[in-house]
Amino acid sequence: MKYKVALIRLGHTQHLVDFQFIKKWKSKLFSIATIQCIEHLPDGDIADGYLDVKYSREKLQSLVSCPQDCDYAVAIMPYRFTDNFYMHRINANCVVISLYGIPDILKADNISIEHFIIKQLYEICAIKHLMSDISSDDVYNFVHLDTRGCLFDMNGERSDILYNTEQPIICEECKGKFKSRQVELEVISQFEKELKRIKKPAILLIERWIKRYPLFAMLLSALGAIFLNVIANLICELL
Repeated sequence: MKYKVALIRLGHTQHLVDFQFIKKWKSKLFSIATIQCIEHLPDGDIADGYLDVKYSREKLQSLVSCPQDCDYAVAIMPYRFTDNFYMHRINANCVVISLYGIPDILKADNISIEHFIIKQLYEICAIKHLMSDISSDDVYNFVHLDTRGCLFDMNGERSDILYNTEQPIICEECKGKFKSRQVELEVISQFEKELKRIKKPAILLIERWIKRYPLFAMLLSALGAIFLNVIANLICELL
């Protein structure tokens, strides 16, 4: 089943996220049916500084709703939750993602905020395949505390998102739980296939490799220069 998802911008997130990039993401598991916006938000539950507004799940429950023609809604806001976690299920078919502090964490490893949101969309989609009510506490039977790079890592330490945002996986334990819930093997395979597409551009991968192995990179560069020089000399002699 391919789910229809409504994206909802809470507040002014357009300067943080390229929503059109997310909307154009090709998936056989979900599609972005609509992008809505709620710019004027109520006062937060705790305001302790300039733009440092905090919202509780209860406050957002009355604000976010899922359109009738969609299967569930995902709202994205620049503000933080009162417990400082980055994602909460606020009712049976609505989820809110907080981007507070996330860009700073991702910047350390050149990971895009769009890839982070897309990864969260896959996690929500997987939860939807496992249970009709997204807000069910049954989800805690799947989330694990240790960080494995898996879609169901708890990420209690916010910085752990670095390990399961680029090319996240579904670990063997979680795949076993999927099968126990009668999720079809084709669906699990499709998740794994699409998750592999969440990766850095090749140029950034090369840059990270060079930073990790600078001496080896310099050696390869020198050998490459010598090889090109030899080839150039051979071509000159032939001409």
